[in-house]
Amino acid sequence: MNPAHRTARFWCAITGDAVPSRAFAIVTACNPDDRSCDDATNQSADAALAAELDRLGWSRFRVIGGSPDLAHQEPGWAVATGSPAAAIDLGRQWRQVAVFWVDHDRLTLRDCRSGNLESLGSWSGRTRFGQPLGPWRLEPWESR
Repeated sequence: MNPAHRTARFWCAITGDAVPSRAFAIVTACNPDDRSCDDATNQSADAALAAELDRLGWSRFRVIGGSPDLAHQEPGWAVATGSPAAAIDLGRQWRQVAVFWVDHDRLTLRDCRSGNLESLGSWSGRTRFGQPLGPWRLEPWESR
């Protein structure tokens, strides 16, 4: 698994008290198989993922995950999948190496191949809430 996953930070437009579920996955459709894709490919995959989540009836809100300096960003979705196993299945469907799982503010990294998990501490401690998210990516100055 890419070690950068362990240092991920998150940005979302909602406030911490507006998070609709105490347990949810953070999933992206960007850069499948841990290979960089151009924005057009990633945007198309993201739209398809959003449509699939809506079809499944899973509550979602936009989350952008990335490196602390925002040099790397992957728009994704916080999704109330119901269980970590469902989150891993979703990650596998979208050819992701890993997904994040949040349960009562405890953040874990879930390997989509093995199902192994790694505790990463507090989700809210890694998240900037109430951020003005653009249509796709954040500008680096917004992380300061």
